[in-house]
Amino acid sequence: MDRMKKILVGCTLILVSLASFSQQLSVRGGLGYGSYSMETLKEFQAWRLQQSGLPLKTTENYPIAPFYRAEIALCNFWIFDRLGLFYTFSSTGARTTMSDYSGRVTLDALIDGNQLGLSLQKDLSQVGPVILGVYVDGSRMLSSLRTTDYLKLEEPANTAQKDSYDFRAKGYSVEPGIAVKYQLNPLEFQLTVGHLLDFSGKLYSKSNKNQWLQVNQTEIKPEWSGLRFGLQCALVFGS
Repeated sequence: MDRMKKILVGCTLILVSLASFSQQLSVRGGLGYGSYSMETLKEFQAWRLQQSGLPLKTTENYPIAPFYRAEIALCNFWIFDRLGLFYTFSSTGARTTMSDYSGRVTLDALIDGNQLGLSLQKDLSQVGPVILGVYVDGSRMLSSLRTTDYLKLEEPANTAQKDSYDFRAKGYSVEPGIAVKYQLNPLEFQLTVGHLLDFSGKLYSKSNKNQWLQVNQTEIKPEWSGLRFGLQCALVFGS
């Protein structure tokens, strides 16, 4: 997280240095849903199922999941209508499990994504208080994956075993999209539809950066790429 802190400090300094060129400042929060590719992670989960040798069932396999966003932005900056510093947290996962009278086996994999970057938006047309625009987000992407193998036996003896492994990945992401904004001064509501393009590297062990996660010579990556739908609410300060 040290690099994330450096990026945050750098982006904050850029935003502060440009603040004199804007007459308005907005603070916004938002949430939404994203669909993610996760192709190699799905292959990894299938490999875990195969290795178990048990008739387990996959109940979740990196489904559509919510994300959360916080942002501080300059309004009406140069040719742009918004220049913002944002942070987004995303999370999804997979579960393969089986349970009966004798016990339970669960193979979990939960992945979190942390984005920190800059967002630019340009308004194109306005009808009353409704404004249509386009935006692009560029960010540093840090991902963390935790896999958990859980075994609990009721018979012949009551025993439980749990093994967890942590992995990390670093990369960058770009998200172009369209935005529909409704102004109700000093509040601003915005719907966004975008496509996230993730350029993350390989997942490596948290304890050993030289140990990569791979299956059948295929390197496992986060692959956050996919459609995202969001709703944001902002409070605008200034004239």
